[in-house]
Amino acid sequence: MVRGLLRHVPEVLVVDDGSEDRTSEVAREAGAKVLRRERNGGKGTALRDGLAHLLEADWTHVAFVDGDGQHDPDDLPVLLDAARRGADFVIGSRLANPDGMPAKNRRANEMGDKVLSRMTGLPVEDGQSGFRLLSTDLLRQFRLTASRYAIENEMLIRASRRLRKFEVVPIRSIYNGGPRHYRPFRDTWVTSWLSAHYKTTGSDES
Repeated sequence: MVRGLLRHVPEVLVVDDGSEDRTSEVAREAGAKVLRRERNGGKGTALRDGLAHLLEADWTHVAFVDGDGQHDPDDLPVLLDAARRGADFVIGSRLANPDGMPAKNRRANEMGDKVLSRMTGLPVEDGQSGFRLLSTDLLRQFRLTASRYAIENEMLIRASRRLRKFEVVPIRSIYNGGPRHYRPFRDTWVTSWLSAHYKTTGSDES
């Protein structure tokens, strides 16, 4: 994954969320910079820590890619092209090419997308996708608080009030049948409820 991404961007940051294996070592060997958390804090916490580190630099955009092997790094240019067209928030949608996606995942995603579309006024597709790209100008305008999977929804809701151009682009997805912590229907309802919280609190100031 790291080597694949480095074919398209100058730097990759891997956030090691308290793993007990060789994740950090392998990532460094592949050419990534590594930010290691001593304790597992959840996806949202890891993403927020990595983002804080990246926003200290002068990058114009940040691409987020899940580290579970379900994304093809060679799809990154599709997101970069959307950014060049002026999009400051780009989602890579697996629903455009759903072959191999478990039916329960697809149905849960579509259910969540209806909720997010209504909340944000945007044509959301695959709002839970972990493959996305945002401009740093946009990212600096709001503060994220979620610690787990709701981070993707929170990011979209808070950004929707400020973004200039939103795009969804098709990407591939790789399902290898390995274990995952994400439970489609239960977690979709949880993240949808949390999305309603983020929408109603309005506490998105930087």
